This record gives sequence, structure tokens and C-alpha cells, in this order.
Amino acid sequence: MISGLILGIILGFIVTIPPLGPTYFQIIQKGLKNQIKNGIAIGAGAGFMDMIYILVSFGGVALIATLLPDTIHNYFSDNSDILKLILALCGSLFIIIYGFIIIYTKQDFSQHLAEPEKAEFKEKYDKVEKVFKKTESRIDKILHSNVLEKHHSNVTMSFIAGIVSCLSSPTLPASWFAIVSYLKSYGMIDSNFFTGLFLAIGVFTGATFWFYLLVNFVSKNSLKINPAALKILNNAMGMLLVILGISIIIKLYFSGI
Repeated sequence: MISGLILGIILGFIVTIPPLGPTYFQIIQKGLKNQIKNGIAIGAGAGFMDMIYILVSFGGVALIATLLPDTIHNYFSDNSDILKLILALCGSLFIIIYGFIIIYTKQDFSQHLAEPEKAEFKEKYDKVEKVFKKTESRIDKILHSNVLEKHHSNVTMSFIAGIVSCLSSPTLPASWFAIVSYLKSYGMIDSNFFTGLFLAIGVFTGATFWFYLLVNFVSKNSLKINPAALKILNNAMGMLLVILGISIIIKLYFSGI
């Protein structure tokens, strides 16, 4: 099981690197805005779907199906292609809408200041912070809980965005099924469900770690780019998402899924 976990971490990290898809562009856009936690949450959502697909390939769906009434099980079996199409279309539409939101929402890149301005800002901020700490305990009950609630809500929505983005790719489950079959055929893993569980957790960890590195890299280097260029890049990410969403719908139409 431990070997499955280690193998999963390596696989999750390596397999996630090559493709440039909707998840990548969403995370890059968050990095450009210095929203690191939201970018990581999107990556974690994508990693979560990878984990689900691996569990499915190890018979997780069959296990759940035994707990469902026959009518429900038969319905999903008879309409599996339609359900896959609906999920893929919903994911594609989400990507298109998300892209338009990025393009038409006014973005604030004021945090990307020149180095001297940042130093001056930090000095002023430190002074204000000292004063704020003296009164923090008095206002914590009034404000702090609301700030936390809003922050957690944004991170949760980013996590869901990562999940929905993965649903737009009908080939992603097949890719993980093929990888798991390959590993089993060469005896690298067994068919035990708990081995699959640890492998899935490892893939989730590895994929999330890669996206963590990506969003931090983009955020760090975005400080070297002036706000005007950042705005152009941000709009470009939105346009790429729209194009990707449309191309996926066209691909679904011609593939006859």
C-alpha cells in the first residue's frame, strides 16, 4: 500500500505536467492575480477528479452500485453515454462562461507595484499593522468571522471550478483507466481496493503539488511584469478558456459521444 502511495505521488506529478488545458489556464490566471490559495484549490479540484477516476478503475463504482436499487443501477447503465455527454457539455459551458467572466470583469493588478513602491508600502503597512493589533481583539468577533467565511467560500468555489473543468474532458477517465491497467499488467500494483485507494491519494497529492509549484512560479514572476501587460495576459487566459470550451464542444459533436 505504501508503494502504491509513493507510485501515485510520482504519477500524479509527472502525468499532470504535460497537458495545457482549462485547469492550467485557470491556475495561470489566478497566479497572475497573485491569488495563490485559489490557484492551489483549482489544482486540488483537478487532482480530486484524478483520484475519483482511479478509484473507479479499481472497482469503486461496482462497489457503490451494489448498494443502489436495481432500477437506479439499470438507469445509469442504459444511459451512461448520455450522462457522459451531459457532464462533458456542462464542463465545456462552464469553461466558456469562466473565460468570459475573466475577460469582462474589471481586474485589479495594483498589488504588482514597482520594487521601491512595494518597499514604501510595506513600511507603511507595518506601522498600520502595529496599531491594528492593539485593537484586533475588540473587533475580531465583528469582522474576523466574516472575512474568514468569505475567504473559505472563494477557495471552495475554486476547488469546485477545478472539478468541473475536468468533467469537460471525456478522454481523461480513459487515460487513467489505461494507466492503471498498464501498472496491473506489469505487476507494479495489485488489484486490492486499498492499494487503489493509496494510489489515488498519491495521485491527488502529486497533482496538487505540481499545481502548487505552477501557481507560485507564475505569481512570483508576475511581479516582474507591469500591470498593463498583466491585464493583456489575463484577458488572453480568458480568451484561451473560451476557445478551449468551444473546441471541446465541437470535438464532442464530431466524435458522436
